[in-house]
Amino acid sequence: WFYLNDSNGDVASLASLDYVNYCHQNGVEVWGLISNLENPDASSTEVLTHTSKRQNLVNQIIALAIQYDLDGVNVDFEALEGAVGDGYIQFIRELSLKCANNGLVLSVDNYVPTASSSFYNRAEQARFADYVVIMGYDEHYAGSDAGSVASIGFVKNGVADTIAEGVPAEQIVLGMPFYTRVEAASDDYVSYDTTSQALGMDDVQKLLATNGAVASWSDADGQNYAEYVNAGVTYKVWIEDASSLELKLQVMKENGLAGASFWKLGLENPGVWDTIIKYVN
Repeated sequence: WFYLNDSNGDVASLASLDYVNYCHQNGVEVWGLISNLENPDASSTEVLTHTSKRQNLVNQIIALAIQYDLDGVNVDFEALEGAVGDGYIQFIRELSLKCANNGLVLSVDNYVPTASSSFYNRAEQARFADYVVIMGYDEHYAGSDAGSVASIGFVKNGVADTIAEGVPAEQIVLGMPFYTRVEAASDDYVSYDTTSQALGMDDVQKLLATNGAVASWSDADGQNYAEYVNAGVTYKVWIEDASSLELKLQVMKENGLAGASFWKLGLENPGVWDTIIKYVN
C-alpha cells in the first residue's frame, strides 16, 4: 500500500480508507505494506544510512498508518546491499518504537536464510518487531534454473534455519505462494535459458488442460508436477494447489509458528481456503 518514492525517505500511498473500513466491519485487521521495490530511482541505501532520511521514512509510515486507521505495518524491503545492514536494523528499531507507541503491530518480511542475506539479522529483528515473516517462495524464479517456486524441502529448511538464527517460532509467520511459474526451457535439458511466467492457480489448470498435460505427484517436491511440449519448447510446471499448500501448512503447525501469509490474494482457487482454515482457525 505504501512505497519508498525517493531518496529522502518520502512515501507514496495506494491506500484506501473504504477498504480498511470494510475489513474492520467484517472483523479483519489491516496491516499496510511498505515496499522499496516500486520506484527504481529511490535509493534504499541512501535513506537507511542517513538518520534524518530514515526518520522521515519512519514518521511518514506512522502518519499514514494513523490516517488510514491501520492495525499494523508490514515492512517488505528487498534486494538491499550488505553495507546497509546496520542502517536497516536501526530502521526496524526506530519504526518498532513508534509502532508500539501507536498500538500498531509490526511485521517484517524476510528471505529464507542464506549467507548472502545474513545482514538482515533476523534475530535482531525479532527483538523489536512483533512478527518475522518468512517469504517461503521464489526458490526458483525468472532467470534462474528451472524448478519449484516452493518445494517442501525449501520451506522446511527456511523455517528451521530461521529458528536456528534465533527467531522464536511463536514470532514467525510462514509466507506461502498462491502462484505457479511455468518454466520454458530448451529441449535438451542441459543448459537452461529459463524464462517463466507467474500464473494463478486456476490459470495454471486451464493452461495444462489446453496443452493436454497430465500432472502427477512428486514426493520430492511436495507438489504436483506436469510438463508438455509446445512449438518445440518444453514447459515444466511445479504446481501450487491445495495439496501443496496443505504440506506447507503442516510445517507451520508442526513448528508452532505464529501463522500463515500468502502471496497474493486473487491468485488462489477459492477452494484452498477450505484447506487453510483447518490450520489457521
